[in-house]
Amino acid sequence: MDILFAFLALGAGFWFFYSYLLGFRNKNITMTFDDRFYALEDHVKAIEEKLKQDGKLVEYLGNRRFLVNGKRYLFVERTVPMSGVPVQQTILEYQK
Repeated sequence: MDILFAFLALGAGFWFFYSYLLGFRNKNITMTFDDRFYALEDHVKAIEEKLKQDGKLVEYLGNRRFLVNGKRYLFVERTVPMSGVPVQQTILEYQK
């Protein structure tokens, strides 16, 4: 019985890590690029190109804010370990 609770707790922690911390929420746009970006300008250009390839209308408003298909998003980046390798996660958080 204790093992079952341990597996449930581990599964809940795993779900929380991937869904909440990595930005996989309902209205967020999450991207992972092959390259790592150190300059904000390069990262913004890559985001704009990716969203345009996906057929979305995108405009960079400055100060890490984007307008995607008429909705406002805030650009957040996180470095997370994936299989022991740090990966730069790009998240556009929906702003009300």
